[in-house]
Amino acid sequence: MCGRFGLEADPEQLAHRFGATQSEIPWDPRYNIAPSQEVPVVTPEKELALVRWGYSPQWMREQSPSRQIINAKAETLFTSRTFRDAAVHDRVIVPCSYYFEWDRTKRPYLFRLRQAEIFGLAGVRLEQNGESRVVIVTTEPNRVAARVHARMPAVLRPEDEELWLSADETDPHRLGRLLLPVPDDWLEYYPVSRRVNNPSNDSPDILQPAHQE
Repeated sequence: MCGRFGLEADPEQLAHRFGATQSEIPWDPRYNIAPSQEVPVVTPEKELALVRWGYSPQWMREQSPSRQIINAKAETLFTSRTFRDAAVHDRVIVPCSYYFEWDRTKRPYLFRLRQAEIFGLAGVRLEQNGESRVVIVTTEPNRVAARVHARMPAVLRPEDEELWLSADETDPHRLGRLLLPVPDDWLEYYPVSRRVNNPSNDSPDILQPAHQE
């Protein structure tokens, strides 16, 4: 899964990186973004927007009002009754500098791309009570990510970002191929402090490598 990430970029940098219209979104670099918080996304119109991370479909709200879905599996994205319409008609990119993942012992790790300071995660946008929400797509891990967790976020290759956003592309097979795990040598990771477990710890010091305990 992908349950926490960081984005060390301002709106101008994001607009330049993704070829998006720079909007006046109130955004400063963040180091520990958690579900239920607002995150920048690149919309199909190539605009920057702030959208809340996490979605609760009606059936889930009836069973447990506080629960929400933060990830959607790439393997079922286009067949799930919850996500299939958004997957075809309202795909977005979630800009990211790195993400955190936890192993079976609850040790947190920071994952990032070796050759990119900012990259794009595949996302879908949905509406909930008149508010836009975003869910991050996950896929099977490559061999590097699999050392820590059984899932990883679907990182879009830069050359695929345009197609992912295109409203003209609706074929699930072509879109699904964009969600395969990135090559092993793209990814690097290291352990970080368990202070990242608390979303209120949102400062650069949580990014420092930690000694294995």
